[in-house]
Amino acid sequence: WIGLAEVLQSKMELPAGVVAAIDSGLEYIYSLGPIFEKTVILVPDVLRSQMDSVAEMVGMDVETVSYVLGMFLCYPLGMIMLQIPYGMPRHLFSFILGSFLLQFTLGVQWIHQLISSLIAYAMIVVLPRKTLKTALPVFAMAYMCAGHIHRQYVNYLGWDLDFTGCQMVLTQKLYMIGFNLYDGEQLAKGKEDRAAKKCAKYALKDAPGLLEFLGYTFCFSSILAGPSN
Repeated sequence: WIGLAEVLQSKMELPAGVVAAIDSGLEYIYSLGPIFEKTVILVPDVLRSQMDSVAEMVGMDVETVSYVLGMFLCYPLGMIMLQIPYGMPRHLFSFILGSFLLQFTLGVQWIHQLISSLIAYAMIVVLPRKTLKTALPVFAMAYMCAGHIHRQYVNYLGWDLDFTGCQMVLTQKLYMIGFNLYDGEQLAKGKEDRAAKKCAKYALKDAPGLLEFLGYTFCFSSILAGPSN
């Protein structure tokens, strides 16, 4: 395995100019960190310090402990959500709690979910459905792949608990809504589309509102590990 790693690493060596350009771009993105840190407002400092103590006590890293605890928190939160009426209150609850879980487990990296969700929603509002069904999956895949490539670039063959896991779930959600909106348009026009008819129960005639969309992309019950539906 060591020999294989050395071979793979040698294949990934890039020209100095490319490395310099990538490093410059990453340095700029990292410089935005202090700005995005200010968006992490849902997790109090006392909770962070408690999680550090718990992680030290069990002998695990704080990211893993936070992630596991976040998964278990979904059960009582789901019971609370059942008591909230359908509509905007439930969408708001889903969005806020999903944001909390991301900030609790990933810290500042939660911003990737917000940025990609807002860009995706802008695409839904602006693009024709025929274009959207291709453009939205391409954007989602490109953003996700960029995250995985970045992780390999900065920590080759290593392991980090970062935003890419949640981004993979979001990618599936964006894929679905892009095609669901396209199917809804096809069915509304009465066009003979076998795929649209097969998926008619998932078709969306109209685009969701922004809060409704964020409640979908940030849904706390699936945001950490899926499922995406």
